[in-house]
Amino acid sequence: MKRIWPLPLAGAAVLLVGHADVRPSAAAAPEPVRVRASAAFASCLAPALDAVALAAGMPVVLTTADPDPPQDADLVVGDDVEMTRLLESGTAEVASAVDLGQIPWVTVVPEGSPRGSVTAFATEPVSILGGRAAREARASLGTLDAGRLAVTSDAGALRRARYALVPRSLAGAGERRASAVRPLVATAALITHSPRRASAARLLARLAGTEGRRVLGACFDPMPAASAQAAPARTAAGYAQSVVDWWLPACSLASNRYVDPIEVLGPPDAINLGGQDNYLGFISLGQGGYVTVDMGVIFTDADGPDVRVYQTVTGEPVTLYASANPQGPFTLVGLRVPCGVRTGGGVFSNHCDFDLHDGGLASARYLKIEDGEIYPCLARGTVTEGADIDAVEILSGHN
Repeated sequence: MKRIWPLPLAGAAVLLVGHADVRPSAAAAPEPVRVRASAAFASCLAPALDAVALAAGMPVVLTTADPDPPQDADLVVGDDVEMTRLLESGTAEVASAVDLGQIPWVTVVPEGSPRGSVTAFATEPVSILGGRAAREARASLGTLDAGRLAVTSDAGALRRARYALVPRSLAGAGERRASAVRPLVATAALITHSPRRASAARLLARLAGTEGRRVLGACFDPMPAASAQAAPARTAAGYAQSVVDWWLPACSLASNRYVDPIEVLGPPDAINLGGQDNYLGFISLGQGGYVTVDMGVIFTDADGPDVRVYQTVTGEPVTLYASANPQGPFTLVGLRVPCGVRTGGGVFSNHCDFDLHDGGLASARYLKIEDGEIYPCLARGTVTEGADIDAVEILSGHN
């Protein structure tokens, strides 16, 4: 699906947004900036592009489709899964990436459902909560086939649905801790080596500016600001200072008692209180779960490893991602299989090291630590509590 905001083109009668019957101009018009946005965000993005095109006299073509592959797009907008692929491959410019906002809905992915992009909704039925939420969901996801939106007032039905949408205000922080509730963040980035890069950069600057965000705010929730609160007393310089985000797979929670993300802050302090499965001081991520932390400072790539992840009890695989921003985009730094070898201190001395250079990064502040095992809801067999993360430490220079 395409939507076009053109300037007058020679030899053709066209419309400028907000004005009817604008006559062609003899002057050559600039080429339109081509924007490609996933279905979840296109309907929210369109009014902002309307405003930008009119205010700046900038021709814009919006295509509603998966941003990967970008085809002939100059600027792409997608969720974290879509954009991570584009940014890690170098197809989109990491330095240009900016989060435009969060769609005011969260996905609830019950047991038995794989993790994945919101674009999967295009081929899967979506259940939504009835009433006002249903009406707003239709408007927010207007590009989806209405026949794929099943309205229900039964929370149990939402839980059983393969995909479900509920307002974030109804999901709440408590539910998020106990289930797979995740915000949908709209990230925009310029396509590398685009022939219209200069125009696309101006468009992106306007979208991310005051006026663009004002219009986007009618549909997107604003991104949360980085926490300005003082680090908890339990933290120490060089270690994780605060928790930005976390997600624990629902299918691992039944047997997991170690679910407090605060335990990852500060120096390693896990202890065995005696007996089997009786510990304190760490979070178990579950297979495929993650925790994102703010290290409190920008740290730089140096010779040798830059980050140390402390894992306790056992040595499950751990994947590390890094970013300059709390909401990403995050760049893959590496996977360690296993993370940590038991050394002199015994079971609680496990750790594995990562080098920002391996991810092509010169610096970072935010780290996403993810269990590196297969997502258990896709597999039959034993479900474990996943990687047991005790602490995260900066090894290189920081300021």
